[in-house]
Amino acid sequence: MSTAPTFFDYVCSNADKFAMLFAFECLAGALSLALFLGTEPGTATHVVGVLNLVGIAVLGTATAAILLKCYRL
Repeated sequence: MSTAPTFFDYVCSNADKFAMLFAFECLAGALSLALFLGTEPGTATHVVGVLNLVGIAVLGTATAAILLKCYRL
């Protein structure tokens, strides 16, 4: 019976890199939120800030899910 490594075995072997990515996403999210709150609603800068926050939230959630899966294995 073969015990070939799965995709998550490979991903979880790099969990430290995902943890660093998650820390960077948290920092970028905090900076983006601070800049977003300083912009005037209705401007293009405000719209870009919203898009940045949505993107960071999606990527951060995906990275957090990967880390949770890796640490529960």
